[in-house]
Parts: sequence; C-alpha cells; structure tokens
Amino acid sequence: MFDVPFSQWVWYWYAAVATGVAMVAIDALSNFLWLVQVRGIVIYIKLGLLMLLGGNMLVNQLVLVAIIIISAIISHAPADIRYYSIVHRRRINSFYDSKG
Repeated sequence: MFDVPFSQWVWYWYAAVATGVAMVAIDALSNFLWLVQVRGIVIYIKLGLLMLLGGNMLVNQLVLVAIIIISAIISHAPADIRYYSIVHRRRINSFYDSKG
C-alpha cells in the first residue's frame, strides 16, 4: 500500500500464504466440517485473494482492504452464520449435528 517494490515484501507474502495454508490444515484436521462451513470457506476466499497480490498497486490495495473487511465481517458474525454448512444447508456444530 505504500508503493514498496514487490521484491521487498515478497517474503511477507510467502509467510502470509504459508501460515494461511497451515491454519486451514490445522482447522480441517481438527474438524472436517470446517471445510464446508462459512468460516472455512471465507478462509479459502482470503487465501485466493492473497494469491492476487503482486501486480498492479491499485489491485494490491483493493485486495488487502477486501481481506480486512471480509475478516472483520466474519469474525463478528453470529455463530449461526459462521457455523452454517453450505452442504447441509443449516448450522452444523459437530458431526453429530450432521446426521440429522
């Protein structure tokens, strides 16, 4: 956002992507339902947006602002939204809830 050359911040970008992928792995291994809940899908979206960084400075700024806004919205969303399963079409907290 401060017109810093890509070569000076690329390692921070690698770190952000690597820790994001690690978070996905840890959360997915602890609860596979996380993969189909809104809270997990939002992480996929944020990682996808991170992959867009590195080109145009205006695009970089918009992507970073979008990531911050998405993060703020989902972190303050009620549990009914965060734990909503796209596959089951309802709130799922555990595997026992997914059985019906």
